[in-house]
Amino acid sequence: MEKVKTHGNTGQRLLLKPLLSSSSLKITFEAETDSCTLIVDERGEVKKLPAIELSDLIFYGERKEILQLLDGDMSLQQLISRGQVKVKGSFRALLRLEAVLWLTNGFFRKMIT
Repeated sequence: MEKVKTHGNTGQRLLLKPLLSSSSLKITFEAETDSCTLIVDERGEVKKLPAIELSDLIFYGERKEILQLLDGDMSLQQLISRGQVKVKGSFRALLRLEAVLWLTNGFFRKMIT
């Protein structure tokens, strides 16, 4: 298991805290040949695990599109409306993830590449 803090940027972690105060966020990314799960806990720390079944959100798509999402090059709504990424999970978890992605500005890409 790999555990990484959000770059030691206290300000960024403080921005994430209200979004994660009630529970952690478990996100699984499934590309053509590989998959992984990222867990963002209440303190803004991120753990990378092999894919787990009990994720809040599961993303299906090509690796290229998932990386565009994580880099902030494409918004989640654009990828979904174009049919390039499919998402399984609750709408609330999806909104939380969108906020976290926007606030962390490409941090998650470093976790899965």
